[in-house]
Amino acid sequence: MSIGNSLQSMEQSAYRRAYSDGIIDLFVGISFLWIGAAWIWLPDYGGLAGILPAVFVTVAIAGRKQFVERRLGYVRWSEPRRDKERRNLIMLLGGGVFLLLMSVLVFLVVEDSLVDETMLDLLAPGLLAWLLALLALGLALLLEAWRFVFYGSALAAGGLVTALLDANPGWPLLGSGVLIAITGLVMLVLFVKSHPVPEEA
Repeated sequence: MSIGNSLQSMEQSAYRRAYSDGIIDLFVGISFLWIGAAWIWLPDYGGLAGILPAVFVTVAIAGRKQFVERRLGYVRWSEPRRDKERRNLIMLLGGGVFLLLMSVLVFLVVEDSLVDETMLDLLAPGLLAWLLALLALGLALLLEAWRFVFYGSALAAGGLVTALLDANPGWPLLGSGVLIAITGLVMLVLFVKSHPVPEEA
């Protein structure tokens, strides 16, 4: 293996460890939990529930960066990696806006019956979970954090059950949100124990 390939492999391994703190998982889990709860218990505002997580996503990213750097130090990634991170951030923000608009559309389809009894109407209760499953798979690819594939699978399965039972679209989000938030919390506790803040910090 050449030196260049070796360094690239080391950077890729370090990059994956850099996202093992669980903060992103915790934020995603709480966001899904909040959206699901709003759909169930605040049905008149379910379609707008995604606004709050969208507003706080940049704050969460900045807070996580500071939190991790205090424990692991500042790592200057290679130029290709930084370019990829910038593209990923733009894609994530764009995807978040898209999913927010789609959640409003699904809300209108489910609540206002904008379509007749068609296949779309039958599948509508699961659409929101399936859209968020796509977001989870996107995070898995962008962050190279393959646990998000599991999260996406849980959302997709929950959406299928919800569609079959014609249940409230919030339930698969609520259930998956609890699962993801607990996973993120456990990861965060382990990360803090393994990487205490250096005394000089």
